[in-house]
Amino acid sequence: MPEYSVLDIDVDELRRRLRVVVSDIDGLLSRREELRDQLIKSGRDIIRLSGWAINALHRGDIGAAEKYIEEMEEKTRVFIENAKKDSFLWHSGFVNNVLSEYAEARLLYDIVRRGVLPSFRDLGIGEIAYLQGLGDVMGELRRLALDMLRQEKVKEAERLLEVMEAMYYELRVLEYPDALMPGVRHKVDVARRLLDDTKALLLTVKSRLCG
Repeated sequence: MPEYSVLDIDVDELRRRLRVVVSDIDGLLSRREELRDQLIKSGRDIIRLSGWAINALHRGDIGAAEKYIEEMEEKTRVFIENAKKDSFLWHSGFVNNVLSEYAEARLLYDIVRRGVLPSFRDLGIGEIAYLQGLGDVMGELRRLALDMLRQEKVKEAERLLEVMEAMYYELRVLEYPDALMPGVRHKVDVARRLLDDTKALLLTVKSRLCG
């Protein structure tokens, strides 16, 4: 027989202790909920500004793109600062999604306007959000390449294709399971198809122009 007795348990003391612990957790979750609501609202603003900046770049409205990027930068800085107040939220999916949208707009802007590629450390975000943004930006580069081809700017389209290829081949070497880099492998697979389609279209346009 065990050398203890459940009759020794002081239920009243346990109940008092439990009330203190649960009250502590309740306060923590209440603050987390409030912070989460705040992050969701500011996250929507960041995603909206990201989309506006990308669309402005496609329209060739550089002034508007810069304005949206600057506003997005400030909101993202505050967003990250607040998200880091709670480790549970900082590592949550929705925070990652917001930061991947931010990364997409920043990467596209820096590549086409400045000819540089900031790292995830430069942007102050996690590596997975960065990789997801990098995967998505290839679709935006394809859109730009198609615009160039419609204007018969073949050299510009070829350069964008080279950038897409460089991104694809570097991302392809990351052979890790989805549990370690969620969504990234799928984006790389999509990028492969976009790359092939863009190459085929470029060859068609070049053949037509040369013929």
